[in-house]
Amino acid sequence: MPSTFHDPTGERRLHHRAIGDVLPHIDLGFGPVEILDWSLGGARIKGTALTLGIGDFVTGTITVDDASGPLIADIVRVMPPYYDPRQSPDEISLRWLELPPDVLHRMIAARR
Repeated sequence: MPSTFHDPTGERRLHHRAIGDVLPHIDLGFGPVEILDWSLGGARIKGTALTLGIGDFVTGTITVDDASGPLIADIVRVMPPYYDPRQSPDEISLRWLELPPDVLHRMIAARR
């Protein structure tokens, strides 16, 4: 089993999150979403107008550089956790379940 990344802030995760040079573009069917950070395991996005809850699945398109294709992810966190369903949450954390191979290769290359 791979070791988890540990940073001084106390965050423990399997894949270190990135903010910076390479930023995937995600469209969940209603236009691009704002990505706050991403990793090889998922992404944290700005809250959307969709009513999404933990365990829900989302599909869409992901693009990294010139690689693009369909994605499947599930929702693993909604912040704040108890938001008013008439409003968007502040942020939503996605876990990649399926990514196109060429997109994954671009993401891996960006992490080096």
